[in-house]
Amino acid sequence: MLTPHEQPQELAALPAGVLFHAAVYGGTGYSTESWAEAIGLAQCQLPLKVIPLGPQEDSHRILPSAVRDKLDDLQRQNLDVQRSVIYQCTTADAFNLQFYARSRIGRTTFETDRLPQGWAEQCNAMDEVWVTSEFNRRTFASAGVDESKLRVMPIGVDAALFRPGTEPLPWPSRGFRFLSNFDWVDRKGARSLLKAYLAEFKSNEDVCLVLKLAQHGNPSADAEAFLTYFVEREAGLKLEDAPPILLVKGFIPHVEMPRLYASADAFVLPSHGEGFGIPYLEALSSGLPVIATRWSGQLDFLHDGNSFLIDIEGLVPASPEVEFYAGHRWAQPSVDHLRELMRSVYSNQPESRRRAAVGRREVTDRWDWKVVIKQWEAEFQRLLS
Repeated sequence: MLTPHEQPQELAALPAGVLFHAAVYGGTGYSTESWAEAIGLAQCQLPLKVIPLGPQEDSHRILPSAVRDKLDDLQRQNLDVQRSVIYQCTTADAFNLQFYARSRIGRTTFETDRLPQGWAEQCNAMDEVWVTSEFNRRTFASAGVDESKLRVMPIGVDAALFRPGTEPLPWPSRGFRFLSNFDWVDRKGARSLLKAYLAEFKSNEDVCLVLKLAQHGNPSADAEAFLTYFVEREAGLKLEDAPPILLVKGFIPHVEMPRLYASADAFVLPSHGEGFGIPYLEALSSGLPVIATRWSGQLDFLHDGNSFLIDIEGLVPASPEVEFYAGHRWAQPSVDHLRELMRSVYSNQPESRRRAAVGRREVTDRWDWKVVIKQWEAEFQRLLS
């Protein structure tokens, strides 16, 4: 066996850095933040090796080609494992506790008022746990995660890409467009949104609701059939008497996403709970008035001065359709208040634009990746020093 002084020169010269285990492909919330963090840290000249979790390539061609090429390059990097930081960005139940290095960092988030069974133990086995929001700092600590291990590490947005004045996507002509961008799962509050929209607006008003849907959590769902059922059975309307709803499914390349926001006049998402809420931040950066639930992770960057916050009727049991939500609670946004806010944003556009302008300024000052990534670099440098 070779002694440390006898190691081959190419091995002895390997740098210490970050072994970055994360989903960087696939278009989920985890991957949206992770590839941006990996690219940003590499641009800071931090030694970094990407080890993709989940999808191993950008099969949907969501990412810019330059980003794909850089991620490929980062996968080929080699680091001195013993002197490096192992970073895992995934659900806490999937943390690999067999990895050992200089330190182990777990990056995760959750959207209800507590954690699934076993998550606290997995988190406490890590050296540090980096959560997305102050909301998560509180819920993780109350669930039994050692507070000294918890750090809030926010997500950013490319404010130069998601900006006002972008060329919009060419939707069919209609006046005022509300946009909602979400995964087709109960947590996102689609029922509340549809109830409010269909009750507040009439078919002869110059308004439209655009639903941009992903189906990561419910790939077999028939969204069209659900919408038809909801309009006719739950709202009690004939399709021809309902205000229009435009359904947009599938993947949109990242560089085209700003055009989605640019094609709207306001963003609305009455979610039951978020660890952070990336679409809210993208909409805010794009200069849109944002209507969001007054609860959970998005309150780190949304407030009454820059957005329109939906009052909640309290915390209610989370969806029984998801096993790990058993015993959990999340927010119930008020449909009546959502109706009022949608009408207000539609009718009082000067005030809507004023709040949106405040949000845009705050994004460029505090939430642009150019600002946020400095915090990430500083924390990794602390761990490596």
